[in-house]
Amino acid sequence: MSNLTDLIDETIKLKLNGNSDLIGVLIDSGNDVLVLYDGEKFIYVSQFHVHYYEVCTNEGDKIAKPKGSLFTEPETLNSISFRKTLQESRGVFTEVFVSGHQSIHGYITSLMNDYIVFQSPIYKTMYISLKHLKWLIPYPQNVRPYELTESEFPVVPIGLSLARTLEEQLKKLLDQVVIFDLNENPNKAGKLTSMQGNQITLTRARNQPVYLNYHHIKTVHFP
Repeated sequence: MSNLTDLIDETIKLKLNGNSDLIGVLIDSGNDVLVLYDGEKFIYVSQFHVHYYEVCTNEGDKIAKPKGSLFTEPETLNSISFRKTLQESRGVFTEVFVSGHQSIHGYITSLMNDYIVFQSPIYKTMYISLKHLKWLIPYPQNVRPYELTESEFPVVPIGLSLARTLEEQLKKLLDQVVIFDLNENPNKAGKLTSMQGNQITLTRARNQPVYLNYHHIKTVHFP
């Protein structure tokens, strides 16, 4: 997208995949990321998911510029990228949005080629496809999700052997029960039976197979 730098400090509206809208002051932009301030939070948006944007001309929609500082360090702003933001977010409490109407709260533990490993107090260890990650919102310092204490939800490294790609990591879960896409569809939970090319085979509770397209897998977690 072009001419975004001309809109810095303007209130803009973004239309994203899945009929998602975001409104905020444009704080910064890179080749693949936009930084918005919505009046309360800094939102790092993947440009991959932006269908279009427009300047808000209605005075009632306009948002005052923030008084605080960006999550990214000032010296890195000229070279800001979505991947760099994810890298700097490791170990920081963060809200991420993938699909539907549900955000996921927790922290990133690892950044791989095409997915992140995310630790959530609700879903525990998750794999999230970078292709489907729409935006992330770092928490303010000293704020923790769900008011969980450090002992209840510590920030610790996870002892997993990680493949570089999500496809290879999923192969390590063969013959295990997995849940795709936060179980938004009952056909997306079951025993991971096989992976052949782009086809994933799950065996559902009553032993019926269902076949999924790998490229549409957004998140993975496992009990």
